[in-house]
Amino acid sequence: MKITKKIINKIEGEAELKIYQKDGIIDFVEIFFWQYRGIEQYLVNRHFLDALVINPRICGICGHAHLLATAKAIENALNLKITKKAEILRDITSGLEIIQNHIKWFYLTLYPTQIKDKSYILKALNIVKKISKIIAIIGGQFPHNSYIIPGGVTCDLTNLDIIKIKNLLKKLREDIYTIIDENGKSHDLEKFFENLPKNIGKSLNKFLVLGDNLFFKPNGTFTNVKEFSNNSFFKNVLYNEEYYEVGPLARNLQNKTINTIYEKYQDSIYTRIFARLYEILLIINYLIKEIEDLDITQKSFLNYKKRTCGSGVSVIEAPRGSLIHKIKIENEKIKFYDIVMPSQFYLSNGTKEKPSASQMALMGEEIKYIDTIFKCFDICAVCVIH
Repeated sequence: MKITKKIINKIEGEAELKIYQKDGIIDFVEIFFWQYRGIEQYLVNRHFLDALVINPRICGICGHAHLLATAKAIENALNLKITKKAEILRDITSGLEIIQNHIKWFYLTLYPTQIKDKSYILKALNIVKKISKIIAIIGGQFPHNSYIIPGGVTCDLTNLDIIKIKNLLKKLREDIYTIIDENGKSHDLEKFFENLPKNIGKSLNKFLVLGDNLFFKPNGTFTNVKEFSNNSFFKNVLYNEEYYEVGPLARNLQNKTINTIYEKYQDSIYTRIFARLYEILLIINYLIKEIEDLDITQKSFLNYKKRTCGSGVSVIEAPRGSLIHKIKIENEKIKFYDIVMPSQFYLSNGTKEKPSASQMALMGEEIKYIDTIFKCFDICAVCVIH
């Protein structure tokens, strides 16, 4: 058995893989992250509103998801309500962040592992510019806006703003059709697989959805999620003592088009990538429909009586999967904060007998596919080492 080490970079940081291989076939892979940031400890004894500024800085890609999860955890702790208007605006910006993440991941992270034509970078950037414009109208800027606060949102849109957003959403959908259409046809995806087998990277075939934002439906509860230390600087995450895959394939498996691909290729690399691309289309269609229900005469923010203590949990579907934030507040200060990241679910460092989703996907595959299979999970190193 030959043992080698490999650094995987361009994943919002880097990971170290210890690869056990024989005759070019991967027998097992151990996953390590050697950086540590200590965000949860940094929050302790700070005012609870400080978390709204600190937590979005956990990640440069899904910072908006962390802002939303933080606000919802505080609202849960202090028993706060929001209007339908605030909920829709949060949905729009959160959905757009997911779309932007998927496009960047596909063209900037995954595509270069197989395609050397860099013109696709410009294609991706031209599309995500429109997304940033829409989010900026609502949130003031992107990334790292702070317009979501406990009790609602800070923006108060005009009719002209709504017209601009609707027009931009429709233009964005036209751009998305150049990536993938309603029937699931994608020239760029097929080009990516010209020299890559579609049936490699099969994993655990176990899927978990915990968040209920946008149109996603949970199939589990956060109370069954446990974190365990491993021999690296991040924690394994199990659900009912088992490893699961979270993310676009898990939360869209009931979609007819995605399920057709799943029935043919199971939870292979092709199905995983297809689900993430097709989710872009599902989300933009959902947002175009949802904004029609927006009533700008409703309040953006509901004032609340000052409360100083409480405990709360929020669970949302972030770009990469289920994201959990837990907070305990005493005398307006944070006494405890815990975050469970989507990447922890599928990057956990299990054993050969009980591997995590990404480990299982690599086992039995040729060593030359290791970069592409590992990155097909849309890995975020900075989130893992939070």
